[in-house]
Amino acid sequence: GERFGLHVIYGPNEAGKSSCLRALKALLYGFPERTADGFHHPNENLLVAGGLLTDDGREIFFQRRKKRKADILDAAGNPLADGALAGFLPVKDQGLFESLYGIDHAVLVQGGEDILAQKGEVGQALFAAGP
Repeated sequence: GERFGLHVIYGPNEAGKSSCLRALKALLYGFPERTADGFHHPNENLLVAGGLLTDDGREIFFQRRKKRKADILDAAGNPLADGALAGFLPVKDQGLFESLYGIDHAVLVQGGEDILAQKGEVGQALFAAGP
């Protein structure tokens, strides 16, 4: 089957890169209790929608509202069970998803600074491998 690789989103400041990443995380894991994304629409009107496809060809299209309960909806707007996405998510834990798939510029810079600050085997090996 078709495999997908690394996606790098690049653009000028205020182009919507961080907003897209927040929307993806909200779609997969729910909106955070407090969000600054209600700047254009009130929080009760926030809605993201998308689809997921598994390696074995199963797919699901769903919507997610900013609500405490029954926030996952099918394509027609009917509530889905809480576990409806379990077999579709790349990882179950949002924190792990963010560290593996949702790396933004600030996290990348901090990771580089952490490696340099350690001055340990990992940092030395990484930079010794360079040209």
